[in-house]
Amino acid sequence: MPGTDNGKDGAMNLLDASSRVGFAAIVHDMGKFAQRTESRDKSRFGADLLDGNITVYCPFNKTGGFHTRIHAAYTALAFDELEKRWPDVIKGDMAPFASRSAGENITDSLINAAAAHHKPETFLQWVVATADRLASGFERDTFEEYNQASGEKSETGKTFYQSRMIPLLEEISLGEAPSPKAKTKPGDFNFCYALKALSPAGIFPVAKETGEPGTDAAAQAEYAALWQQFVDGLDRIPKSHRTSWPLWLDHFDSLWLTFTHAIPSVPAFKGFKPDVSLYDHSKAVAALAVALWRHAHAAGGEDAGAVAAMRERSDFDEKKLLLIQGDFFGIQDFIFAEGGQTNRNAAKILRGRSFQVSLFTELAALRILEALELPSTSQILNAAGKFLIVAPNTADVVEKLKSLQKEFDGWFLTHSFGLAGIGLAWEAACCNDFTGKTAGGESRFNGLMQRIFRSLDLAKHQRYDLCRGDTPVLEAEFPNGVCQWNGKLPADRGESSCALSRDQKLIGDRLVKFSRVLIVREEDADQLRNTDDVLELPVFGYRVMFAGDEDIQGKFGPLAETGALRRCWDFSLPESMDEPLWKGYARRWINGYVPRFSDSDVAAAAELKKYGARSDDDDALEEGRFKTFNDIAWEDRESVSADKWRGQVALMVLKGDVDNLGKIFEKGLGLSDADTVNRPTFAKMAALSRQMNAYFAVYLPALCREAFPNTYTVFAGGDDFFLIGPWHSTQNLAWQMAGDFRRYAAENRELHFSAGLVMKKPGAPVYALADDAEEAIKSAKRLEGKNAFSLFGAVEHWDIKEHIDQADAGIEEIKEQYGLSTGFIYSMLNLLEMSLKDGRRHPEAHMWRSKLYYRAARLPGLPKDRQNRRNAITHIVMILGDTGISGLKQAFRIPLFNHFYRQR
Repeated sequence: MPGTDNGKDGAMNLLDASSRVGFAAIVHDMGKFAQRTESRDKSRFGADLLDGNITVYCPFNKTGGFHTRIHAAYTALAFDELEKRWPDVIKGDMAPFASRSAGENITDSLINAAAAHHKPETFLQWVVATADRLASGFERDTFEEYNQASGEKSETGKTFYQSRMIPLLEEISLGEAPSPKAKTKPGDFNFCYALKALSPAGIFPVAKETGEPGTDAAAQAEYAALWQQFVDGLDRIPKSHRTSWPLWLDHFDSLWLTFTHAIPSVPAFKGFKPDVSLYDHSKAVAALAVALWRHAHAAGGEDAGAVAAMRERSDFDEKKLLLIQGDFFGIQDFIFAEGGQTNRNAAKILRGRSFQVSLFTELAALRILEALELPSTSQILNAAGKFLIVAPNTADVVEKLKSLQKEFDGWFLTHSFGLAGIGLAWEAACCNDFTGKTAGGESRFNGLMQRIFRSLDLAKHQRYDLCRGDTPVLEAEFPNGVCQWNGKLPADRGESSCALSRDQKLIGDRLVKFSRVLIVREEDADQLRNTDDVLELPVFGYRVMFAGDEDIQGKFGPLAETGALRRCWDFSLPESMDEPLWKGYARRWINGYVPRFSDSDVAAAAELKKYGARSDDDDALEEGRFKTFNDIAWEDRESVSADKWRGQVALMVLKGDVDNLGKIFEKGLGLSDADTVNRPTFAKMAALSRQMNAYFAVYLPALCREAFPNTYTVFAGGDDFFLIGPWHSTQNLAWQMAGDFRRYAAENRELHFSAGLVMKKPGAPVYALADDAEEAIKSAKRLEGKNAFSLFGAVEHWDIKEHIDQADAGIEEIKEQYGLSTGFIYSMLNLLEMSLKDGRRHPEAHMWRSKLYYRAARLPGLPKDRQNRRNAITHIVMILGDTGISGLKQAFRIPLFNHFYRQR
């Protein structure tokens, strides 16, 4: 076996070796990208070189007399074109692949393992090929049919150049009424994704007529432009990071996501739907390939027998794989913990806590990856406090996971008294769980997913293993009193604070200046400079430092070269909706949008007395500084004179999540058992999770920045969100989010979310914001069909917005036209409540209209002549009675309250 003695003591460096396997697997289909940039008869690589690679890497259809899967040849050619831009993949330490400098058989090179996945021969080539088939859910017969097909033209009449990826969200069907027609063929879809780099706008589908080019030349030009962006993006990864395979591969993973998220992994032919991106497919392949290789390596089974077993699938019932889930539990208790001084710096503390939730989850996943010596490509998901890692199923791995769970428990018990924590659950799986069917003909992958969900649910109910019988009672000493920011934790200094809270404040401050963090092991922390930017508390053996781009490229370059730098994560927000999300570093969705003062805000504060009195604890009122909740609460006020403002000073809390999420994952992708091509797969599951997260983690912060700049993101990711903003504009944000989500879901009416909106004074305790918002969202979820919101005591479906706007405009119209007093309009609340009573038990419920007419007739501002007066009364009754009380019913509270609060 090549490359087995690269460690200092003669042993293999498993982390580096696993990273190389992960890299070979994640780029195995890079040829699909490269191939589509050009016409085959005008290849930039030259006809002879291309034909030679086709012969080596591509299957031959003897019946048709042609080679298939030509992209495999382009994978090898792309390696030659790009190899100077990434770590050495030919010479030096190449374990487990062959190294040219060691004089080994280069048939087993990294390049060949990546490119030969449709025509594998060696063990490592078969590892990648097997992972490729598992990720796609291919049964043996189905794969052989796919391997021999030409795929030059799709079922829709589009060539593989022109065909674009169709939305996975468009095809989801839950059986809701009215249920859309099942979309089982590519021609059934109305939308596709434009071939663009990942950006907030680029995640939305477009109409097929505009998204799919009409000619090969136009389609190739789009691919060529995207390819050049990808190549240029490679050069943005710091050269010093190439010396560390795990670090560099983490960067490359984000680069690959940015430029392949909209490339279909398969064309639309032979019944296949191009609904999974090249990124999601190749990431799944990378995770599976590393686990398969590591399982074989641990068992010493990397020989001809292992090749035969993979080729014949004779060992596909052996549980070689371990799917590891992590879940940050107690998120709300952690974020909204009380303290005597919490409200004085509420926004800053919440900033730090919400950032910590995402940071701790990422660090826990990193701790597991490094303990198991796995690369970043083995981590399939990480969103909203949850992650999924694919590992080899060995006794050593299981024991390490048990030890890690105790380590996580110990850290959270020490630093949070168990108010939060990270739970782990794992489930063993065999290859047939990804491709096969049960005896009853059902998908085994569905069964695997259900087992995974159950195991994590069980872990949630066994936190800290408190039922084992010998759980110790922890001693708690409070010699310095309680922490002023978290009343349940002891202060450890005379300043009445604990390290966890001090880090939260530091994060709140540093997010103003920085958009990247460096992760080093605790023992290497002495190599960090500017210790003022380093978090005080070590987390799972790591230290975290905020840094600027110039620092990473310059003075921290040696950290990568020595191996001290374990990760470098970019969490910057894009400047525009179309800006590609690639800055040269691995990206993590660990930061939400937070409002800052603009130059116009600063001017308004000075000239018009905007924002009122400010506390000494508040950030300085300077351009670029973060706003407090008090500042945000002022933003919906209207200036009426030099120093006078009108409107309520208040916040609106907006909390929501996607409806029926469990059902979406368990049943949404399930098709008929007769469909052997488009069944649920591992890659589809990963794609659905990533796409669901992208709306809230990628688009929502950009939307806030562009159109709702005074909205504070407490958290947003996975399938849920928690936002705080000015009381009225946050309502408009909720309406837009609901409409945009429908557009994001390709107009699939079975995909939607529900939300609760709660209005609060800016000084309200933060825990009260969370509690009231939770009750509001529960109310919305109780409405039949969900897809609803709760606001001012009204619970309605989102599509009522147009009618609310009409009533709102009508109130303003008649108030201005007839001089209605605020008291008169306020009396409409009494009539509304009267109308909502049960008329059988409360006869007065039928009297609201006559009372309205009577009150309208007595208004002093009506016209004097009889006819015009009668018309005016009819007009008022139509707006307030027909459109409002009778038409909107309970929802009429919304325009009424909005009117009152605008006048204050």
